[in-house]
Amino acid sequence: MKMTSRSALIAISWLAALAIGLLIGRQSAPKVGSANDPEFSDSPGASLASRSPDSPSYVTGARKSGRRKVTAGATSTDEEAIHQSMIELSDVLNVGNRIERTRQMIEFIDRLDDSEIADIVQNFREAGWVDYNRGEFSMLISAWMDRDPFTAIAFLDENESDGWTRKTAISAWAADSPEDAAKAIQGLEDSGEVNDWVVGLIEGMARNDPQGALLALKDIEDGNTKNQAIREILPEVVIRGAEFAGEWIEQIQEPKLQRETAKRLASSLARRDPESASDWISNMTTVATRRDASEVVSEIYAQQDLDGAKSWAESLPQDTMTEAAEGVAKHLARKDPVEAALWLRGLGDDPDLDGARMRFLQEAGRQDPQTALENVATLSRPNDQERYYRDILGRWRKTDQNAAVAWATENSESLPDKVLRGILPKPKKPKKK
Repeated sequence: MKMTSRSALIAISWLAALAIGLLIGRQSAPKVGSANDPEFSDSPGASLASRSPDSPSYVTGARKSGRRKVTAGATSTDEEAIHQSMIELSDVLNVGNRIERTRQMIEFIDRLDDSEIADIVQNFREAGWVDYNRGEFSMLISAWMDRDPFTAIAFLDENESDGWTRKTAISAWAADSPEDAAKAIQGLEDSGEVNDWVVGLIEGMARNDPQGALLALKDIEDGNTKNQAIREILPEVVIRGAEFAGEWIEQIQEPKLQRETAKRLASSLARRDPESASDWISNMTTVATRRDASEVVSEIYAQQDLDGAKSWAESLPQDTMTEAAEGVAKHLARKDPVEAALWLRGLGDDPDLDGARMRFLQEAGRQDPQTALENVATLSRPNDQERYYRDILGRWRKTDQNAAVAWATENSESLPDKVLRGILPKPKKPKKK
């Protein structure tokens, strides 16, 4: 799929801004964790789901922080207006119904004067409300970016070290005006492990143009910022389907990054539509990426449609079939260990099938140890054979010692000496007279 002229313009504009001096990665001492850091709250949506009994009293917090004016030259009238707005905001945040709370939050934002937003944002954080209300805080930041993005960015750059807030802010703007957003963050530093200005920019761009967002990253050095930015693009790739994902993934030139990204894509695509995901794998041209992604798809596909996954795995090139066989072997062994053993033997004696054989042995060893033991010899490496003989016999002996010892005795000629010594009863020493 070719990029549109607008997409190219967006990417070129961003790369030009990058070349001028956007700094990436950690520029100062490690960040000290705080209660408002994203790592303490997994996602904005999580805060909306429920109210913690430990959440702060919003009215109390508003009364303590609402009178604090952060902008210079504030009058007593200004301070009183901010204080009143904080009281109103506390009432909104105390609304228990999620839909009603969102509706009231929109109305509250619509009533705010542009000159008040910086103070509301600052007081929102100082009151300790962000951990419990990331969704509402995100709405407030987005509204500020919509009204006065340059002031918002300058304020956040100077006063806000929280990466999630910076990312949310620039992402909201970049979704509509990626060129302007890229220019606005030109040269801004970020003291975190990733440059959240960059990550947010790419996340916003991706909403309308995932390919352009990826192209905008091509000249950024490999590292945490680039990896995180690519992860932010993935949801937009997934919703566009497997065909789009196939074209998109080929644009990632760095082999390791392409493989890691393909595995993440594979999981999401397979959960949405395993058959389409399997076609995506079949059409991949890069062998290493196809192998890694096929293992992920196989696991999910076999769980949902075992027969379909078997047929798909068998249709793949040998270099990929051996990886795709792993998920099938696991779920087929759970269903019928004997059938799984026969299916694996029918795929040939390629040593690269050892991964699938091990998945089979791990599952079959729990429910049908005899069938599992009879197939340990299909492993290509003697050390692996010894390990699985020992593990399966040892587990079997705990549940049925007589059966495990009998099987080991009957097959003693084919078992390694260490395994035999570990499973067979030790001969009793004759008593001294």
